[in-house]
Amino acid sequence: MTSATDAPRRAAECGRRALCALTAFALIAAATPGDLRSTLDKTDRAIEQAERAVGGKDPGKVSLFLIRIDELLASFLSDSEIEALVKTFDEAHAASQASDLPAAAAAVRRASALMAPLTDFVVLRQAAESSRAAIRAAETRDSASFAAPLDRFDASVLAPVLLARVREARAAVGRARQAMVRNNMPDGRARIAEIRRAFGGLLYAGALARASYSLTIGSELLSSGSIITARDQMQRAIRDLKLALGAAPDDTRTALEGALAQTIEIWKRSGHAATGDGDSLAELAGTIDGVRMKQAR
Repeated sequence: MTSATDAPRRAAECGRRALCALTAFALIAAATPGDLRSTLDKTDRAIEQAERAVGGKDPGKVSLFLIRIDELLASFLSDSEIEALVKTFDEAHAASQASDLPAAAAAVRRASALMAPLTDFVVLRQAAESSRAAIRAAETRDSASFAAPLDRFDASVLAPVLLARVREARAAVGRARQAMVRNNMPDGRARIAEIRRAFGGLLYAGALARASYSLTIGSELLSSGSIITARDQMQRAIRDLKLALGAAPDDTRTALEGALAQTIEIWKRSGHAATGDGDSLAELAGTIDGVRMKQAR
C-alpha cells in the first residue's frame, strides 16, 4: 500500500472518528423528557421554599431561592429548546404561505426533532399524524393540503403557550427579587404568587396535552374491546385531569370538572362498558382540546 493511498484512508478514518465523537456528544448533550421532568420537580420545590421563606423576615434568604428558581427556569428553557421550536413553526408557516413547500417540509422535520424533549407537553398522536401528513403534502407538491396538517401539528405542541408561561414566571422572579431588594415582604409574597401561577400554567399545559392523548387512545381501545389497556389510558387521563384542575383558571374549571367526572364514570363501568362509551371518550378528548386552545399565548 502506497503513501498516496494511505492518506485518503487515514483522512476518511479521522472523519469517521470525528463524526462518531460528534454524534456521541449530541446524544449526551440532548435533553430528554426525564431531564425536563427533573428540572420542573426541582423548580416546584424551589418555589415552595421561596413561599415559606417569604413568610419570614429574611429577604436575603428569599433572594437565594429566587435565584435558584430563575436558574432552573433558564435551564428548562435552554434544554427544551422551546424558543427554537416556536421559530421553526413560524418558518414552516411562512414557507407555506410563500408556497415554498421544500422549505416548509424541512421546517416540519426540524420541529419534529426539536419537540422530542417536550413529549410530556405534546398531544403525541396528533403530532405524529399531522406532521407526516404535512410532509406528504409537501413532497407531492400539494400546497392546498399542506396548511391544515401544519396547523394541527402546531396545535399539538402549542409551543408559544409553553414559552409564554416560562417567560411570565421569569419576569415574576425578577419582580420578586426587586421586592426583596426593597425589603418589601408583602410585595414579595404577591410576586412569588405570580411565579406559582405562571409555573402552574406550564404544568397545566402539559397535563391537558397528556389527558387529550390518553382519552383519544382510550376511546380507540375501548371501542375495539381492549378493556385492560383502555382502563390504563383512562387512569392516566384521570390523573392528568386532576393535575390540570389544580392550576386551571376559573373559566375552564367547569368543563374540566365535567370531563373528569365523566371519565371516572366510564372507567368504573369499563368492565361492562355501555354502548357508545368509546365515542364518549373521544368527545371528552375534543372537549379537552378546546380547553387547550384557550390558553393565553
